[in-house]
Amino acid sequence: MKTLLLKILMLTFIAYLFDASAKAQLPNPQLKIKDFKFKNNPLMRIKGAQVNPGQNFGIKINAFWEDIYAPHTYNSHITQIKVPTTNAVWAKVDYDSSDYDANSFLRSADGGRTWRLDSVDAPAGYGLSGISPVDANTCYAAMYNAYAGIGGGIFKTTDGGDTWKQIKAGSLFGENSFPDIVYFFDALHGIAIGDDDGTDISRLEIYTTGDAGRTWQRVPDKNIPPTAGYAFSSNFNSYAVFQNRFWFTAGDSYGNNYFYRSDDLGQHWQQFPYNLATVISGFAFADNQNGLGVSFDFGVGPHEVETHDGGKTWKDKSYTGYPMGLSISVIPSTHTFVSVIPYDVTPVAGSSYSNDFGASWKLIDSSAGFRPFSVAFLDPFDGWAGRADAQDPKGGMYRWKYQFPLDNTPALASADGIPQTKSNITGLSVYPNPSKSIVNISFSNPQNQKVSVTVYEMNGRLIKTLASEQMLEGFHQLSWNTRDENGNAINTGVYFLRIDTWNHAEIRKLLIEK
Repeated sequence: MKTLLLKILMLTFIAYLFDASAKAQLPNPQLKIKDFKFKNNPLMRIKGAQVNPGQNFGIKINAFWEDIYAPHTYNSHITQIKVPTTNAVWAKVDYDSSDYDANSFLRSADGGRTWRLDSVDAPAGYGLSGISPVDANTCYAAMYNAYAGIGGGIFKTTDGGDTWKQIKAGSLFGENSFPDIVYFFDALHGIAIGDDDGTDISRLEIYTTGDAGRTWQRVPDKNIPPTAGYAFSSNFNSYAVFQNRFWFTAGDSYGNNYFYRSDDLGQHWQQFPYNLATVISGFAFADNQNGLGVSFDFGVGPHEVETHDGGKTWKDKSYTGYPMGLSISVIPSTHTFVSVIPYDVTPVAGSSYSNDFGASWKLIDSSAGFRPFSVAFLDPFDGWAGRADAQDPKGGMYRWKYQFPLDNTPALASADGIPQTKSNITGLSVYPNPSKSIVNISFSNPQNQKVSVTVYEMNGRLIKTLASEQMLEGFHQLSWNTRDENGNAINTGVYFLRIDTWNHAEIRKLLIEK
């Protein structure tokens, strides 16, 4: 109760400061940056206004998430998840405390069987803004000086978190900086974003690298549109990525809100002011143009906004069902969005998905005790959600158990023990996998029905239709020569093999090596 009262007092005081900033610029604005961020921090908003904790509204859906043991404390919150490869998972760990800035991360290199809970080797008092892993061993971390309110830098590990080293200390962010975001598009290209450092109070401090972080270049002021007041990034994890395009949200000391977008790995930026009813808690893009954002009002319900012009304009979106208003992620190679929220601060809490661009949302799981705070998917198979206020010492993380096929209709993997309908194929075998030339596919068809067998790229583009016909009941075998519809040999990479019946789909991941 004492912690909760302190948070409420803090938020009240911050709201007063933020309102006053609309009338006059604040002295020493960098020292207020952290306060502004706490005002927009979803964790603080939720804990400061939680209503009827533990209420479940009598709704319980099949548990699509597997509760995974990951080291944690009772008041920990997994506020950011990154899944760089199939077996690698990294997460930022926060804590329910108004006077402690967490510097903790979780990491698994074996698909969640074992975990490491540790902290970044940084100076005392440094807090963790966010992480960006490249694989199971290499990860970057943005850190801020929580004691001073300004200062910090970018840190890197190449040994799975055993050791961390600050990159270009003093030149890649300095004592007047506030690093918010670090993100790597691939092993070489990355960006780092911070609030204004006093050099130009109306412009953010942004850097790019193209050589795995060995050298960094500050983006010139002419490539960053200015804000009306002192500029700062809205929240640590408020960004989205699609291919080379990057979006993040920002604000200024006059209370204005902005979307920033770069189409060239952070070299140049566009600015799009926006004015919405509530602060966006999370947003995601399915492609270069189409994005969804979510937010929530305590005890009332979620809000949803949409854009169809790459983030230039946003508008409220009507919906049916139950979008969750805290965190949202899009599953790569699909247009399926997944949203989560814990705490029962909205009429329904848990997780849900939409495959019609947010027009309707279907519940995945809203059972009592299911408390997801963040969510991320690598592909339709590999998804993770981070737990909030984990009371169960055996919990901490949730792993997605089934599969999202490429047409966005949820399909359950029969190997996971889900009851099958009569039309489901059985005994699916795909070999060799990985393959260099020929892929053999075999399965049993339980009845006479139409069956289609197709191959897709990771981005969802159809590569080859192997079959689309009525098939008799019984055993069937097909082979694929790893060529596309035009007879061209495909490139090395990851592909999806999909088998459809009238009401069921099976998907297998294929690795082609040339």
